[in-house]
Amino acid sequence: MAKITMHSLPAELTDEEIAELESAEKTPISFDEDCPEMTADMLKQFHQMDRITIRISPGNMKKVKSLGPNYADILSHLLDLALNDTELIKKCL
Repeated sequence: MAKITMHSLPAELTDEEIAELESAEKTPISFDEDCPEMTADMLKQFHQMDRITIRISPGNMKKVKSLGPNYADILSHLLDLALNDTELIKKCL
């Protein structure tokens, strides 16, 4: 858990709000059926995504950026769909 410091908090917080945050930091986590503690098996389900650099033509980059500020997520999803389409892969080989 990140340590709360005076430098990491926005200037507009009141002393009362800062005290409340510091108190919350000391409160133990209460796990329950809606928020269970992660088991080793649950943690195994997470996987690390690789970050790579690819070359995209300027025209295609313009198209993908036109999809909005989350264009990188959209591009990643498009790649996932394409890589799971064996017919499309055959066309590209």
